[in-house]
Amino acid sequence: MAETESPMKTTDPARATPSIKCDAHEIAPGVLIYSDFVNTYATKLGDELLLIDPGFAHLSGAVHRSVRAWSDAPVTSAVYTHGHADHAFGLQAFLDAGDRPQIVAQENCLDRFRRYRLTHGLNAHINQRQFSLPAPMFPDRFIEPTLTFRQALSQRISGHEVLYTAARGETDDGCYVWIASKRFLFTGDLVIWQAPNCGNPQKVQRYPVDWAEALETMAGLGAEWLFPGHGLVVQGEAAIREMLTNTALYLRSIIDQVLERINRGETPEEIYHAVEPDPALSALPYLAARYDHPKFIVRNLLRLWGGWWNGNAADLLPATWQRQAEEIAALAGGVEALVGRGRTHLDAGDTAMAAHLAEWATRAEPGNRSAQELKRDVYGARLREEPSLMAQGIFRAARNDAKQVLQDLE
Repeated sequence: MAETESPMKTTDPARATPSIKCDAHEIAPGVLIYSDFVNTYATKLGDELLLIDPGFAHLSGAVHRSVRAWSDAPVTSAVYTHGHADHAFGLQAFLDAGDRPQIVAQENCLDRFRRYRLTHGLNAHINQRQFSLPAPMFPDRFIEPTLTFRQALSQRISGHEVLYTAARGETDDGCYVWIASKRFLFTGDLVIWQAPNCGNPQKVQRYPVDWAEALETMAGLGAEWLFPGHGLVVQGEAAIREMLTNTALYLRSIIDQVLERINRGETPEEIYHAVEPDPALSALPYLAARYDHPKFIVRNLLRLWGGWWNGNAADLLPATWQRQAEEIAALAGGVEALVGRGRTHLDAGDTAMAAHLAEWATRAEPGNRSAQELKRDVYGARLREEPSLMAQGIFRAARNDAKQVLQDLE
C-alpha cells in the first residue's frame, strides 16, 4: 500500500516526510484510512458511516473488507471529492453487500462521467502514456452520484453537520468535506503532498486560481485534522494552517507572474520560459514537483486566460511537422547532419535542444536508424533527469516509440 503510516503532528509540516507503506487502520479518533495510492476514509458519525473517496474499482473488495473489519455500522453516505478513477470507482462491493448510501458529488461529476463515456479511447491512451501501462486502459463503468450540489451542501448524519463545498482545482467537479463538530477536514486532491497537480499536459483544463482560493478558505476553518487525497494525515491546527497557506502561496506566486506578463503583452513562449515557482516553497517536502511540473501550471494558466495560439504566426496555419522537418534537414545538409548535431548537444548535456534535433531527424526520415537511435538515447536521458511523473510518462513513450521503430528495422 501507499503512504500514511501515522498522522503527522507538528507545527512545522516541512519537517515531515510521507512514509511509504501502511495497512488499513484507525488513523484518527473514529476515522479509518485505507491507503493504496489514494487515501480512502471511513468516519463514524454516531451509528452511521460516511465513506470519503471509495477508491479504485479493482480495490473495492479490499476496501470493503477493511471497513467491515473495523465497523459494522451502515454506510449511509459516500462522497466523491471528484470523479477521477482513483477516487470514485470503488463503491461496488458496498452496494453488493447491501449498503445503499446517498452518493454525494459536485454536480459536474455527472458531466465528467458523460465525457468519459464519449472519450473512452482517448483517456485509455492517455493513461497508457502517462503511467507507462502495457496497453490502453480506462474504466467504462460508473456508479453515478445520487445527490449533487453546485456550491455547497449541508447534510446531517447522526446529529453531525457534514458540509460539502465545491472547489475547482485539479478538476471542475472537486469538493472538500468539513465536519466542524470533529474539526475534520477531508481535502481530496486539493492536498496531495506534492506540488499541486494543476498542469498535466494531457488532460482537460485545470484551475490554479480557484485552487488557491479553496486552500485559503480551508486554512481559516480551524481544522485539527487534515485528511488529504494522497499522502500523510496532518494533526494540529497550526500545522494545517501553515501547510494550506504555503500551498496557496506556491500557486499565487505562479499565478501573479503569469498575470503580470500576459498583461504586459508578452508572448506565451516568453512567459513559459520566464516564470518559475518560489524556490523556498518548492523546497518544502509537501510541494516537491515529483508528479506535475510548475511549467505545466504556467501552460494551463495561459490556456485558461487565452487562446490556443502560441504567439508564433507561422504556427497559426502551419505546414505539417514532417514537411518542416524535411526542410530543416535539407538546410542542414541532410538527416545525418541533424543527428550529428543532436549527438553534440546530448554529449554536452543539453537534452532539451537534442530532443528538438531528434524530432526533426526522425520526422524527416522515420526509417533512418541513426535518427531513431538518437531519439531513443535523448529521451532516455531526459527520462533519467526529470523528476515529474507527468513529463516522465511522455518522455518514456517517446523513447519506447524509437525502440519499437528500431526493432521493426531489424
